[in-house]
Amino acid sequence: MSDRPMRVLLTCFDWDTHFQQLVPLASALLTAGHEVRVVSQPSLMPHVTGAGLPGVPVGAETGFLPLMAEIAADMQVWASGIDLDDPAKGKNWEYLLAQQAVFVPTFYAMVNDDPFIDGLIDFARRWQPDLLIWEQFTFGGALAAAAIGIPHARVVWGPDVLTRMRRHFLAAAQELPSAHREDPLREWFEWTGARHGFSFSEELTTGRWSIDTMPPSMRIPNDLPTVPMRYIAYNGPSVPEPWVLEPPTRPRVCLTVGISAARTLGHRLVLSELLDEFADLDAELVATVPHDQRGDGPVPENVRLVDFVPLHALLPTCSAIVHHGGAGTSGTSGVSGVPQILVGDMYDATERGKRLVANGNGVLVDPAQADARAIRQAVETVLSDPSYAENAARIGAEMRALPSPNDVATQLERLVREEGTDVRR
Repeated sequence: MSDRPMRVLLTCFDWDTHFQQLVPLASALLTAGHEVRVVSQPSLMPHVTGAGLPGVPVGAETGFLPLMAEIAADMQVWASGIDLDDPAKGKNWEYLLAQQAVFVPTFYAMVNDDPFIDGLIDFARRWQPDLLIWEQFTFGGALAAAAIGIPHARVVWGPDVLTRMRRHFLAAAQELPSAHREDPLREWFEWTGARHGFSFSEELTTGRWSIDTMPPSMRIPNDLPTVPMRYIAYNGPSVPEPWVLEPPTRPRVCLTVGISAARTLGHRLVLSELLDEFADLDAELVATVPHDQRGDGPVPENVRLVDFVPLHALLPTCSAIVHHGGAGTSGTSGVSGVPQILVGDMYDATERGKRLVANGNGVLVDPAQADARAIRQAVETVLSDPSYAENAARIGAEMRALPSPNDVATQLERLVREEGTDVRR
């Protein structure tokens, strides 16, 4: 590869909060002088162009939410009881096979459908990038990189439970006769490989490199080639209201289930009960609650209800946050040095909560017992014990010490040049 700028293709399935995890790095690559394209389903294009990035729509105009609505009930039944890190089941072949059998058709293949993968590969062959970067669920990116023979990197925005789950699965498979080693994920990859002329390798599940925004003390240890990157909060285009920028007169607590959780799960807590619990607390509660979920009950003097507020602007003024464990909320809370009360069971939320507890920068509330009183008690615990703020500040400093996206853009250029791959003519 010559000294010319790189061509970098980034891809994410059609879900804006996952795409937001790519924006800081994509912008850094663009401002470093590299050519950048972001490929996704058509529904994501307004978010791509809204971030100032050049987008390429491929595949069908399906949208993630309609797909989720179609399969939500069935997925809940099949996924019921799956724990991404249950020590008692970590070596049970039937359980681990069931994990793979559930995740491949009900999520991986759903968000990486054939029209999207085929369109992504077709564009990659025409544009001939030097590097392909994919969001951790967007396996189509790994498949496209394999199809044209270029290095690829996966962006990891949380504890890497996928790799750990896969490692448990492969270890258990080795204990079986080869004829009995079913592998749904590999089979799915091989179907695409057969259409596009490449073979399976485990690198397709992890990327050549993992770009990891988790601080070392919050990561799941593994031996993968890792490129650490500082988490930079990106909440999309927004204009903070004046009150957000004013110093609070008493401890400020943010309550949010996040955009992803609100859209796919709804609010599980009863708002009126929460407001009653917080009414006499010497703190200001800022709660993100859509208008159609507020009801017409009274709102206590110390509560501010908002539809949306950019967390990167709000959290530096907060003493605590109650949230569901989503990537953007967790990352912004962590880098802002804010103690966290985590209430959620989406994907890796339990794992995040365990690591909060282990590091002393937050509290994990069992979602099954997360009523208004339990949340109030957790908030009081965090506000009254200064160790939570001290540990949250420590984690925040650890995150801010990681290489910036600008630094990572330079490192990726060096890694690609060392590979010596040049598909362009």
